[in-house]
Amino acid sequence: MVLTGDPGMGKTSLLQKLIAEHGSKHTIGLVTNARYDIDQLLPWILLSLGLSTKRLDPIEAYHLFSEFLSQEAKRSRRVILIVDEAQSLGAELLEELRLLSNLNDGKTLRLQIILSGQPDLYTLLQRIDMTQFAQRIVVDYHLKPLAESETANCIRHRIRVAGGQPSLFTNQACALVHRLSRGNPRLINQVSDIALTYGYAEQANIITSKLVAEAALDRSKGGILPLASKEELVELAAAPEDPAEQATGMPSPEPTTATKESIETGSSRSATEAYARAVVLKDEGQLKEAVDLFQSAARHTTLRLKSYTQVGLCYVKMKDHHAAVQAFRTAIDDPTALEQDVLEVLYVLGRSLESVGDGDQARDVYHRINRSAPTFRDVTNRLRELQTTSKQSNPSQKTPAGKPSWFGGVMHNVQRFLIGNPK
Repeated sequence: MVLTGDPGMGKTSLLQKLIAEHGSKHTIGLVTNARYDIDQLLPWILLSLGLSTKRLDPIEAYHLFSEFLSQEAKRSRRVILIVDEAQSLGAELLEELRLLSNLNDGKTLRLQIILSGQPDLYTLLQRIDMTQFAQRIVVDYHLKPLAESETANCIRHRIRVAGGQPSLFTNQACALVHRLSRGNPRLINQVSDIALTYGYAEQANIITSKLVAEAALDRSKGGILPLASKEELVELAAAPEDPAEQATGMPSPEPTTATKESIETGSSRSATEAYARAVVLKDEGQLKEAVDLFQSAARHTTLRLKSYTQVGLCYVKMKDHHAAVQAFRTAIDDPTALEQDVLEVLYVLGRSLESVGDGDQARDVYHRINRSAPTFRDVTNRLRELQTTSKQSNPSQKTPAGKPSWFGGVMHNVQRFLIGNPK
């Protein structure tokens, strides 16, 4: 397996995550500092696996490694050899790796090799003298820079994990970080870190594009940090703050006790504001907080259906389908709701019931939909499938590889009556 990418794209981070998640199941050796100017790679491999720290005879070293693979195979453990910065190996050491892969007996994959390196590795493996090695590569992937939306998601995810408010960086600030970093994760982190430092020094409530520009301009004066779009930094840093950006970027305040009390006493405006705030929290991934606020908004009768539907969708995202079922049942128990809205929620309820393995109740829900709207979505197909598989395990509990989950497939239609004016 071959993983390539420019410096700072996260190759080593991915390898460390791989080791952390699978180190107990497999035997993993990590070679990080081997270079083309060493005589042999095998001693470094033995060292990475903890087999030997001594300089062994080549034949003895090969025998030791072969016996180790055999013993691990008997224990049903695969040996995974990871070589980081593999572009430094050169053709001769890569050929040694190819010969070591011959220790796989054709029936059992004893040795799995993962090469990680910069784009030079990709160029090296395309050489004509590397044909035999290239033929053994079953997976190769090149890490690409993050898109602008992914950069914003990356920044906000890291802030959320740190316990902060994900909307701390405005959309314009995230867009500028993306332009400066060209989507390189290491540079995204550097620019964002220095912007946070400047924001702390100025006691700023939010990180705007002007603040990012000021921080990046100072950081780039040394001429070493490889930032793009430097020409716009001077203009942005000198310009006054954009009031519109500050207004849209201000983090929404958490609901106060007074706000919740006003919702309970029937204030339509307060309930609407709580619903809108809960939608923001849901979109930011703060699902538990969103559930609390949606439940508060649901105390106002005009928002009962929509709020409890949102609660159910939050629970689906949290993979708590039993709680989602209860929320959807509560949502449809609203005599003032429009029939079309009830049908949308009933469908999601049916899919949730399938997810928890309750095919009988799911059929009842689909029959209820079918009586009101026989052509609604794929209800007829759902009933036919449930009838066919009634004596088997529910196929809806697992999503076929490569296909979106049912949740993603119905969200667009459900959201059309949830978003916009919540009334």
